[in-house]
Amino acid sequence: MSRPLDALAKGARGRLRYQPQPVWIPPMLATLADTAPTGGQWLYEPKLDGVRALAHVTGGQVRLYSRNRKPLEAGYPELVDALALAVRGDAVLDGEIVAPDPARGGVASFERLQQRMQLRDAVRARRTGVQVQFYLFDCLFYEGIDLTGLPLIDRKSVLRDVVWFDDPIIFTPFRNSGSAAMFRDACARGAEGIIAKRADSRYVGARSTDWLKIKCINQQEFVIGGYTEPQGSRECLGALLVGYYDQGVLRYAGKVGTGYDRATLELLHRRLTPLHRRTSPFAPGPVPAGTVRWVAPRLVAQVGFAEWTSAGVLRHPRFLGLRDDKPARAVRRD
Repeated sequence: MSRPLDALAKGARGRLRYQPQPVWIPPMLATLADTAPTGGQWLYEPKLDGVRALAHVTGGQVRLYSRNRKPLEAGYPELVDALALAVRGDAVLDGEIVAPDPARGGVASFERLQQRMQLRDAVRARRTGVQVQFYLFDCLFYEGIDLTGLPLIDRKSVLRDVVWFDDPIIFTPFRNSGSAAMFRDACARGAEGIIAKRADSRYVGARSTDWLKIKCINQQEFVIGGYTEPQGSRECLGALLVGYYDQGVLRYAGKVGTGYDRATLELLHRRLTPLHRRTSPFAPGPVPAGTVRWVAPRLVAQVGFAEWTSAGVLRHPRFLGLRDDKPARAVRRD
């Protein structure tokens, strides 16, 4: 057995299986939760706002795949080069590619990463000037040995020994206590949140409640200025179009397409139908594609969201409820 596996407990080594390294292992996905679980059986990691990536290293050659198996090597050539030198032997590793934002103290910026996400040319990717890092948090396969049946805490132990960690390849820090303080700190720094993982969880290529994601969500009121027509199985409406008042005009802030159950959709439709109008209540500017029903800007919605983009629209907005305690004209951007 290779030295990185010698440190495992005898019982753990007994569960190892030898087989050819697979060309693909579907990623394990976390389930959204409102709060982090507590207790010694959980590990807590920062939730990184980037792109999930699995690295397959074979004979010194590196392949990077997205969570839906799209090749990523051409978009992140410096990570490929770094992994080729850092990984000791053949391995399959799981992690997150991020673009740190110097203006925010190095917090991962999904908006900065978007400058590279669609690129499939190594030269153009390097020329963007956007620095990227690869935070590794799991080791699924090593030197012909399937590690997915091992507890997570053991896989992390192997990961530490398999990879020589140095920027831009980073070991994802974790802790086994203090989740509440960790979450508060993440939100205060403008990070995305935390991930809670069962220390004894096996790796499964599907979404699992053994891994939980707890997000930092900003909230504020927005004025409803219209809605899109429903699509598919959804009824009544598709997404709310919301905004806020700025110097007397209603500024468009984005589409809110999640957070509804059937009863909420029916309620909104009843409240919005009498407010229909022919023209947009928003200040001139880009409008959503598709069929839109404009309404008089009288109803106020509470909306949760991840952040404001540089274009002045909401990222990952979610409808939380209607507000009747604040007049629409009093709604400003926080």
